[in-house]
Amino acid sequence: MGKTVSLENWLNSQAQEPVPPLLCILSDEPLFQTQAADLYRSKARAQKNCLRQVIDVDKTFNDSHFLGLFSEMSLFGDLSLIDLRIPNPKLSKEAAAAIDQVCDWIKTGQSEHLLLVTGPKLNKTQQASAGFNKLLTIGTEVVCPDIQIGNMPQWIVGAGRRLNLKIDNTSAKWLAERTEGNLLAAHQTLEKLAVQHEGTVNLEQIQQGVSDSARFNVFELGPALLSGDKTRIIRMLEGLHAEGEAPTLVLWALMEDIRALRNIKHALHKGISLGEACKQNRIWGPRQNLIGPAERKHTMESLQTLTDVCFQAEKTIKGLRAGDAWTLLEMIGLGIAGVRPLATME
Repeated sequence: MGKTVSLENWLNSQAQEPVPPLLCILSDEPLFQTQAADLYRSKARAQKNCLRQVIDVDKTFNDSHFLGLFSEMSLFGDLSLIDLRIPNPKLSKEAAAAIDQVCDWIKTGQSEHLLLVTGPKLNKTQQASAGFNKLLTIGTEVVCPDIQIGNMPQWIVGAGRRLNLKIDNTSAKWLAERTEGNLLAAHQTLEKLAVQHEGTVNLEQIQQGVSDSARFNVFELGPALLSGDKTRIIRMLEGLHAEGEAPTLVLWALMEDIRALRNIKHALHKGISLGEACKQNRIWGPRQNLIGPAERKHTMESLQTLTDVCFQAEKTIKGLRAGDAWTLLEMIGLGIAGVRPLATME
């Protein structure tokens, strides 16, 4: 098998440590994916002066184009960092074969370009499947932790320590409950506190930081989305847009609810009870009461359609696709509430 490194060790690695030519980050947690991938890109730019190219393994994926990126070198010897994003672990035969070929080129030194792969957490069957097996055998994988309900306060204490904040267990437990298991929301609150305070922060300061944060409204979208409150969804999204909220953060929040609905539906299909499914997926508090009725509004096909629109929104946000990102975000939000989005928007 290939090399593995824990997320903590990867984030604590020194800037001058050589970047691996192939790095895999396979996690369902957006915060961990972002932290690990951002560090890889930063190191690659500093050490290799790479040109970054983003490739999505979706309906538009072109295996010939992907292979061409690795088989050629510019006249000036420039290196590329190919940022490969895999939203669905079910790869087509063409995509799997192309990934296998690139892995062989990287292993034998026939290509000096770098490959960064991000995707969802895989089960054992998916790890052994075509495409992923080669990635994990040849590459280096950043192993991200699975933060459960019970150990989220401990994670908050550790995350605060890395930001030079000292947080007691009571305050960490309050923040864990307030963010309802959303690590991204908790981490952004900690980053804001780190700017405002030094050293020890108490519960009152954390509560004040949360109430003052306009960004935290993003994570209050959840109840409106899952309850199907269409009027409130539109009002909140318009408010976030007017306040200058980053559309990327809103998209993350929407995708979290889509992922939760998909995971719950899959678990129920396997005969797992709703309560156990919620426990396995870190869903508790108000979300646990809303997730069941919300799940019944959807099929796996409707959730896949919403996922496709999310990737279209991501391309629009990055300027890779024409259109208005906030219009797509509103469409996704209403889609989660039960209003069917357009199936295709190419």
